[in-house]
Amino acid sequence: MWPLLTILLGLSVLCALPQDAIGECSLTFLSPNVPFVLTRFGSKHFVSHSAGVYERDEGEEIHLFCGSGFQFNKHRYDSNELPSIQNKTLTCQNGYFYDLKSNSVEVLEASCLRGALKMFESRTSLANCEEHMTLVLGLDFEDLRSVKNAALCFDILAAQMKYVAYTTIPKGNRIVEKSQLGQLNDLGLDDNVVYRKALFRTFSQEDIDTYVQDKLLFDMRSFEYANLVQDVDVGGSLSRFEGMLSIVWMRSLRTGNWKHWVTALSAATGSGAMFDLRLGVSGTLELPMAPESQCNGNRNLTIRSQSVPAQIWAHVRRLQPAVGDPVDPEEFVLIGQNSPFIISSDLCDSMCDQVSWLRTSLFASLHKFPAFGLVQCCHVKDVSHKLDNFPGPFVDVDAEEPVATTTTASQLLMALGMDVQ
Repeated sequence: MWPLLTILLGLSVLCALPQDAIGECSLTFLSPNVPFVLTRFGSKHFVSHSAGVYERDEGEEIHLFCGSGFQFNKHRYDSNELPSIQNKTLTCQNGYFYDLKSNSVEVLEASCLRGALKMFESRTSLANCEEHMTLVLGLDFEDLRSVKNAALCFDILAAQMKYVAYTTIPKGNRIVEKSQLGQLNDLGLDDNVVYRKALFRTFSQEDIDTYVQDKLLFDMRSFEYANLVQDVDVGGSLSRFEGMLSIVWMRSLRTGNWKHWVTALSAATGSGAMFDLRLGVSGTLELPMAPESQCNGNRNLTIRSQSVPAQIWAHVRRLQPAVGDPVDPEEFVLIGQNSPFIISSDLCDSMCDQVSWLRTSLFASLHKFPAFGLVQCCHVKDVSHKLDNFPGPFVDVDAEEPVATTTTASQLLMALGMDVQ
């Protein structure tokens, strides 16, 4: 009997997730601009962010949040845009969801107009970002606190990102709390910032292909313009701000060894580990010159005045010690060579084999092969002075009170004193 009750209660607890409860009303969230859903369970408030079908029983409510406003698709394909509204409560009545405050007709589908997150400026700066803007991408739930997904150190005069910071968390319902684990805890959502895409340089793939082919050194699609954050779960929520986050990637690096280590990171996160990450770029890719050339011209590769980075770096810190692996480094730096002309690097003595969650991954087998993009793992002290915009080692700042940022059905049932066997 107890196992059955455990399963039923677990499903009811996670009612914010798609298709986890059998209800009388269904609401479809459309990708990629999925709203956030806030669900209360006792004193806790869970926030979820997944595409799919959400269901509620007669008389129940669903609380939606979109930093860019809503688009509701109603009966008979009638669409309604609400650009100035950032939160909505819909009620299940007679088999359909309704916005009772506006006497609207039934709502069948919902999405955000341009993404769920908002941009804020924090008066508390990221590390070594005191001379620039610290921009936080998140949501403010007012009395219920906030969720901070990522933060940028941004030079507004140069319209240039110095680095982006975020914390990985296991998938599941996220609890909205007074504090959150990781490097974003002390940052504030102090001032609203209206994101304007027109302020930032953007490229089309055609622009890049045309330029690099003129150099007679590259094939079509050798380089791509893409988000610096390649983690699908994190990067997807930041897609609205790609004008600030995108860089010119060497395709073989982005789809090769960089993807391989991000996949290993996702697997470790899925197993319950949490990581602080900072991502940035360094240097400018230099073109080779013929030995007999007497030209003193600029060898740097730039596209429409934007430099193509020579290296892409990721500063990684594990928030909990690795169990059973005392030599696992607490923090290290991955450096990817964003150039097809680099076949070896002396930036550091690579120590990828010391990282437990990388050791058995595909990345471990391929990271030394330039065909997949050469990537090294370095101790912070060996490269902190060699990389542009690197903020230095992490400095521990304790949250006001320790909290769990995700809760699964099993964890919650255990907290209630119930058997989860």
